[in-house]
Parts: sequence; structure tokens; C-alpha cells
Amino acid sequence: MSSALETLGIPCWHSFHLLTTHFGDNEMWQDAIDRKFFNKGEPFGREQFDQLLHCFGAVSSDTPAIAFADDLIAAYPEAKVVLVERDIDKWYESYMHAIIGNMFNPFATLVYHLDRAYIHPIGKVQKSVVAGWAGITSRRDAELKARDKYRQHYAMVRELTPPERLLEFKLEEGWDPLCKFLGKEVPKSKFPRLNEKGWFDEKASLLLTEGLRKGLVKVVPWAVAMAGMLLAWFKYFG
Repeated sequence: MSSALETLGIPCWHSFHLLTTHFGDNEMWQDAIDRKFFNKGEPFGREQFDQLLHCFGAVSSDTPAIAFADDLIAAYPEAKVVLVERDIDKWYESYMHAIIGNMFNPFATLVYHLDRAYIHPIGKVQKSVVAGWAGITSRRDAELKARDKYRQHYAMVRELTPPERLLEFKLEEGWDPLCKFLGKEVPKSKFPRLNEKGWFDEKASLLLTEGLRKGLVKVVPWAVAMAGMLLAWFKYFG
């Protein structure tokens, strides 16, 4: 969906920006999460969201932004909302693989603790928003709660959004209803349909590999130094 909006000339926020061009925004997102879900201050309003999203014209509903859908609808009463309808079982399979599978993967957890400068703040945002918003702190939690949270979220968006501002949209409908709703010309190109699973696998692999490399750069010298000290100790006292 974000690719479609970009094609229409609407810069769209996506969580992948937090891994790349807007890595520095993780700190502010963490503040927003802490305020809303963990009682660490007043929740964000339009002023804070303007600062966080100032260079975007749309927001994709992935984490952490999805947890602030109600706040964003209230903060931007002039905004239009596109609610993308998906088969819940296909969504669940994708969510469990892409988000939960990586979040609670032992290798990802190792990298999360090794790379405190890069992977840790990214992982903390994702872990804390899923815990605060959906009550998910383990894979088992996700298995029990994810589908219900999906249904609750869609019901909330429908309840909070005035009908004239809401488009319930299926990706297979293509450009026509979306462009009519947004007041945009229909592009000549085909409606973008990315392989979400493949795309996320590629990005997650690159992310974890880079995080592991950075973590090892810090850990290996320490480990070598410790090994040297132990060797010297054994030579002296052995």
C-alpha cells in the first residue's frame, strides 16, 4: 500500500524508515510508546506528530504507527483513512512470520543484546509497542491474541472515522477506487503488489547481519583481551 501511495506522489511513512533514513526517530517513537502505554507522560498530540511525521503525507499502518491510529485520526480530522481489508488468516500467517518470528527469534535476541547502538533501539520500539498495544510478550501470546487484536483494530478505525473520510479497500481492486477517493489521476503503471514475505525476509536478514557485525566488532576485542589475560594467568600460575 505504501508503494501505491508513493506512486501517486504521496510520501508515505513506513517502519522501514526507522531502519534507514529516519533511524534517529526511534527515540521519539519510544517516547510516544512510553507515554501512551506505560504512563510516562502526556500522550502525543498533533504538535508532536507533526514533528515526527513532518516530511510525510501518509502513514502506513505497521508498527509502531498502527498503535497510534486513534491518536492520529483525532489529531488530523481532515485526513482521509484507507482501511485495507485482508484475509485474516493470510494476514496472521504474514504477521507471525515477519514480525513475531523475528521478534522472538533466538538469533535476533542475541543481536538485540549485542548491538546496543543500532539494533537495540529498533528492537525496543517494536517489542514495547507490541507489548503495550496488543499485550504480546511472547510467541504464545501472539498465537492467542493476534487475530482478536486485528478485529478490534478494524472495528475501532470504522467507529472513529467519519464515513466520508473512510475508504474500505482491497488491494485487488486496483487504482480506480483509491484514486477516486484521494482525488488523484489513475497511473498508467500497474498497481504495485510486493511480495511482502520475501521483501521482509530480505530486509530482516540484512538488518540482523549488520547488527551482528557491529556487535561482534565490539565483543571480539573484549573476548580476545580476556583470552589473552587467561592465557597469561595459566602460563604464570599453571
